[in-house]
Amino acid sequence: MNVNLGEYYEMKLRRLIVKGIAANKTEVLRMAVTAYERQIEEEEERLVVAKAAEEEARWKNRGRKSISFDELLRRNGIDKGKL
Repeated sequence: MNVNLGEYYEMKLRRLIVKGIAANKTEVLRMAVTAYERQIEEEEERLVVAKAAEEEARWKNRGRKSISFDELLRRNGIDKGKL
């Protein structure tokens, strides 16, 4: 794969290699993609929890009985195993 990142990002890559964080550009990019993927997964988890909390608040505001977290996930089509 040939990627043109531009001088700004090339400089950042070189800096990370000089610091010894990675051995080469490929390693830096792999680390960056892995870190970004982890960040996205964490954000998705936060959104799931926020949605569940909003749903619980709506139920309480309507005077309805509280439900379990598992029931809340089920109603919203969320697989608990993916949290």
